[in-house]
Amino acid sequence: MNEKSLIEKIINSIFYSKSMSKASKLSNNTAGILNVLKKALNKIQEQGKGPIIDQIRNKLLIFGGLIKSYATGEYRDIELKNLVIILGSMIYFISPIDFIPDILPMVGFADDIALLTFAYNSVASEIEKYELWLLNKNLNS
Repeated sequence: MNEKSLIEKIINSIFYSKSMSKASKLSNNTAGILNVLKKALNKIQEQGKGPIIDQIRNKLLIFGGLIKSYATGEYRDIELKNLVIILGSMIYFISPIDFIPDILPMVGFADDIALLTFAYNSVASEIEKYELWLLNKNLNS
């Protein structure tokens, strides 16, 4: 199964649909957003080290900074649909039951990696905008 067909299957799955629905409901809930972030960061820490895990960890850290800044009200210059994409992919990531269950060694993480990479690429312009804001904020403080 190539990456594109895997992404299509994930996006068309009930698991992704439920994650996006939860994300939409959480988008105005500061505590809920921060809880998703905490669970996602805990899960990636449990995965250990390695080039792929490190790439996913970096994506999650960038997502995490953005949604934490959003949740605290410090940064609000993000389109709601992109916030929901980020939250939805993180909710999917922390769920042990998804398109490929995480209990399957090695393989169970493939859908999470594919979806997080897809989500990251989908909101790349938002990430660039956030990182520019962050850079300006740090320069001005």
